Amino acid sequence: MSFLKVFKFSEGYYSLKSILLTLSFCFLLRVKSVEKISSESPGELGKIIGLDRIPEVKTLRLKIDDLSKEGQAKQWLGQLSRHWMVSEPSLAGVLYIDGHESPYFGKNNKLPRRYISRLKLALRGTTDYWVCDSLGQPFFSISKSINSSMIEVIKQDIIPRLKQDVPGQPTTQQLAHDRHLHRFMIVYDREGYSNDFMLDMWDERISVCTYNKYVKDKWDEAEFREYEVQKEHGGTQTIKLAERLVFIQGKESEKLCSPASYVKFIQTAQGIQIKVGKKYTKKSRGMWIREIRKLTENGHQTSILTTNFKLSTTLIGQYMFARWCQENFFKYMMQNFGLDFLISYFKENIDDTAILINPKWRALDKKVRSANTKLQKLRAKFGEITLDDEIREDKVKSYQEKKSQLQEDIIISREELKELKAQRGQTRKRIKFSELEQEEKFKAVYNQRKHFIDTIKLITYRAETALANTIKKFMAKPAEARSLLCQIFSSDADFCIDKDKHTIEVTIHHLSTKRENVALQKLCSELNQTETVFPDTNLTLVLKTVTA
Repeated sequence: MSFLKVFKFSEGYYSLKSILLTLSFCFLLRVKSVEKISSESPGELGKIIGLDRIPEVKTLRLKIDDLSKEGQAKQWLGQLSRHWMVSEPSLAGVLYIDGHESPYFGKNNKLPRRYISRLKLALRGTTDYWVCDSLGQPFFSISKSINSSMIEVIKQDIIPRLKQDVPGQPTTQQLAHDRHLHRFMIVYDREGYSNDFMLDMWDERISVCTYNKYVKDKWDEAEFREYEVQKEHGGTQTIKLAERLVFIQGKESEKLCSPASYVKFIQTAQGIQIKVGKKYTKKSRGMWIREIRKLTENGHQTSILTTNFKLSTTLIGQYMFARWCQENFFKYMMQNFGLDFLISYFKENIDDTAILINPKWRALDKKVRSANTKLQKLRAKFGEITLDDEIREDKVKSYQEKKSQLQEDIIISREELKELKAQRGQTRKRIKFSELEQEEKFKAVYNQRKHFIDTIKLITYRAETALANTIKKFMAKPAEARSLLCQIFSSDADFCIDKDKHTIEVTIHHLSTKRENVALQKLCSELNQTETVFPDTNLTLVLKTVTA
C-alpha cells in the first residue's frame, strides 16, 4: 500500500482503498466499463469492501478524475512496474515488446489511420506498446497517438526506462571483462526487424531476439537435432532445432568529414589488379550473431535471430515461441477486461515538436503504390497475350492491335508512375506537428484517466494470473483455470466476522461440479497460508467452502 502515497486524494466517506477495491472487483467480475457498474448490486459489492454500498457511477467518475491529475497514474504505474521486476528478477531479464492498435470511432478528432491486422482495415486510432514478461504478465505500456515505428518507440521511450528499472544488470566492469555478456534481452516480432537496430542495441549491450524477416534458403534437415521443452500448462514436447552463426551488416549512413582512400585487390584472368578509390561514408558496421531454426513436421523452417550468446539453443527457441503469450494477453484483455474501451472523451494536446508522417507524402505514396500495381497488371496482361500455333491473318492483326494498345498503356502508366515518384521525392516524409495544416491537426485521446483505469485492469490481470497459476496445479485441465476463477468470482458467499479470533470468514457456495469444488478447497487452503489482513482492519481473511 506504500505505492498509494503518490496520490493526492481528499478522502470522504469513500477512502482511496475503497475506490481502488471497487474498481478492481468490478473488473474481475467482467464489468468492462465504469458506466456498467450501475447494473451491479451496490449493497452486495459494498459488503466486500467493508461498507454498506459501493460508490455511484457519478461519484466514481469524480474520484477517477481527481486521481488522474498531474500524472499521478503514470507515477503509480512506474513504481508498480519497478516493484514487479524486483520481485521476479528472473522474469525481468527477458522482456517482450509488442504493439496493440486501439481503433477510435469518434468523428470530431481526425487521428492518423493505421492498419489494424485483426480487423484487416486501416482505421483511426492509437497504438499502445506493451512490455511483458515471458508469462504474458504486463509491466507497463506506452501509448502513441502519432504513427511511430516500433523501433523508434523502443529506442526513445522503452529502453531508457528499462535500463533504470531492470534489476540485476551487470556492472560496466563486468561488461568490459566479458564481451558476450548483456544487460537484459528484449523479444519482439518481425515489425521491429532491422540489422541497424540489432547493432545499436548491442552497442548498449542489450541482446535482442526476433524472427528472421528475410529467409532465402533452407538448411539441410540432417543439421536439426531433437530437444525436449516444457509446455505452457505442464508436460514436455519434442522439437527439432539447428543453429549457425551468421554475419549481419548495417547501412552506411554516416558521412565522413573528408573522403578516405581505399585499396582493393581484385583477382582477374590477367592476375591480381589493384584498384584505388575514394570512400565518402563510414565503413558499415557488422557482427556475427546466432541464427536458430525450428523444423516443423511439414518441413517448414522458422528462423530466429538473436544476439544473446549466453542462453542455450533450447532456451532461445522457448523464449521466442513464448511470444504468443503476449498475443494471448491482448486477446484476453479485449474480451474480458475491455482493454480498448474509451474511458473519457477528454482529449490532450500534442507537443508541437512531435514528429509525424506528412499527410501529403502519405497521399502521394498511396498513389505511387496504386500506380505501381496498375503497371504490374498491365505488364502481366501484356505477357499473357500470345499467338496460337495456327497463324491466321485475322488473329495476327488482333494480336498486334492488343499488343500495341497494351504497350501504349504501359508507357503512359510508366510515365505517370515516374512523375508520382518524383513528386513524392520532393515532398518531406516527416514533419513537425506544428507544420500540419490547421484542419488536419488532432488531439491525443489516450488521456490520464484511461491510463489510471488501464493500470487497475493491469493489476487485476496480474492478480488473476497469480490465482490461475496456483489453482491449475489442482486441476486435470490446467488450461481451464481462468474459466474456473470467473465462476468463483461470481459465486455466492457468506461473510462472518469473529471479533474474538480477529478473522473474517468467507464461505463460498457450491460450484458446478465436484472436481471444481475440490480445486476451490485447495485454493482456499493455499490462500489461507498467506494470512492476509483485510484493508484498514486487524481482521485476517479466512476462506473456506460450504463442503469443507
